[in-house]
Amino acid sequence: PASKTRMALGEAWSASDSRTVMGERVGANSYKVNTELLDARLATTPIPTNTWWQNLIVECGDQPIVMGPYMVKSLNESVVVCAPTEMHSNTFVASVWHDDWRMDMAGSTRRVVAYDSVSVTVRYEGSTLATVPLVKGAVFATIVLNTQTVVRLSTIHAIIGVDAGDAPGSTIVQLNNGSTWLIWCESNVVLRQCGMSGLESPIPMQGAVRLALVATPSAIPALLSARTAIPIGGDVSINATNDSAEFAIAWKVRGPGSLLMCAQPHHQHALENAEWMDDVGSYWSSKGTLRVAQGTNWQWSESIEPIGFAGHAEPSAEHTEKLCELVAIDARALPTDLHALPPDPYFFGKALARAARIALIADEVDDSHSRDMAVQRVTEWFEPWLNGTNSNPLVYDTEWFGLVSTAGLCDAHADFGQGRYNDHHFHYGYFVYAAAVLAKLHPEWAARHRDALDVFARDYCNLNYNDTAFPLLRCFDIYDGNSWAAGLFAFADSRNQESTSEAINAYYAAYLYALATHRPQIAHIVRAVLQLEA
Repeated sequence: PASKTRMALGEAWSASDSRTVMGERVGANSYKVNTELLDARLATTPIPTNTWWQNLIVECGDQPIVMGPYMVKSLNESVVVCAPTEMHSNTFVASVWHDDWRMDMAGSTRRVVAYDSVSVTVRYEGSTLATVPLVKGAVFATIVLNTQTVVRLSTIHAIIGVDAGDAPGSTIVQLNNGSTWLIWCESNVVLRQCGMSGLESPIPMQGAVRLALVATPSAIPALLSARTAIPIGGDVSINATNDSAEFAIAWKVRGPGSLLMCAQPHHQHALENAEWMDDVGSYWSSKGTLRVAQGTNWQWSESIEPIGFAGHAEPSAEHTEKLCELVAIDARALPTDLHALPPDPYFFGKALARAARIALIADEVDDSHSRDMAVQRVTEWFEPWLNGTNSNPLVYDTEWFGLVSTAGLCDAHADFGQGRYNDHHFHYGYFVYAAAVLAKLHPEWAARHRDALDVFARDYCNLNYNDTAFPLLRCFDIYDGNSWAAGLFAFADSRNQESTSEAINAYYAAYLYALATHRPQIAHIVRAVLQLEA
């Protein structure tokens, strides 16, 4: 059945229904959910729009996703697995795609039927019935055949060696690009070579077919011992206080044996009591060398440094005097004519956050006149966007469950792809920063508009699994430790982030907003997310 799994995080920003908050400003996106790619039952609740596997359900659904260490394409009639190789220069590092293995699924179509924070499951239906659990960090790529099927694998490389492994159903394959792969069939069928670049099972079989790149010859015994432990998902939790955060991933496993998973560099320094399997070797990724850990439970913690609206060090008297001079000039320069402001959410949000920052600096240097002037401008600018009287009102999108601009609702490229959920954490992070400043400097105004202000935070930083209006942490990937932008656009490189500084600002803003509105539980969790993002 179609399903998704709970991430244990925190409480809701607001209990108010988004449709009630938005009033008449509700519409359906012109870009529709493709139920040929996503099970229709999943489309009745908030749908991911910026997840690591987004390529599976947007446009043609034929672009790769990055599991680490593998990239995978889930296509009609085939599954393609790639162990990417490195291409780099002085200015970039890229993963090079090649069809290392293509498994024939002739006569079958695929769709996403389940997901959680660290996995997505694809089902094939038609002549071949199969389930493909795609799990972040899995050492094996796995296809589970649900009916008796002849296995047919092909590669763009030439096969130069095929040997039976030491375990039933295992085959060691050497390719002419220098790589070696372990392939295991759960039915204990040993594959045989078919032509220069193919493998085939001598009889139909049912069950898992698993493929693993052999990083070093010493890896084969450990890989064989892990062949029956198949990761199918994971439960994620974050627990945080004002000075520490604890993260956990409980991997879900089908079958006995030792689970092997790849840890990224930021995991490696922090995982507690990790059983490192260095005999397995390491895997290359564009994020750094992946190290293999054994076990079903990952736990790590981070120390949280205190942060607030201002820096830790107060400006000197000389600097304070200069700041007073400059902030007064900046406050007076803030336009009173609303038509002088940008009409799109991104540049308006930046202008709004800048005005809020001017108010905050003025408050810090005890210039109450400039502070009040800037606060007045921020409220005057903000209110039309809250009540929908600006020229490009924000509307609630009932198709993809989010807050988008009116222009973006029907135009994929309007407002930097806003209606396709591109960069929402960048855009709305600026609004939430301004909301945080107003909650600090003008709490009465912020209290009157809390439900409407909360909608901006809920759009990209929702912590409540039970929120039926917005997806959980729209952009953030707890395994990778960063957010993804790009939204509902397919990318040949899977996903992108583009602006790490604006991602950090988004969660910093949400943290400040939670602090200023006296919601410590939310603040602690968002601060933990910020810790990983930064």
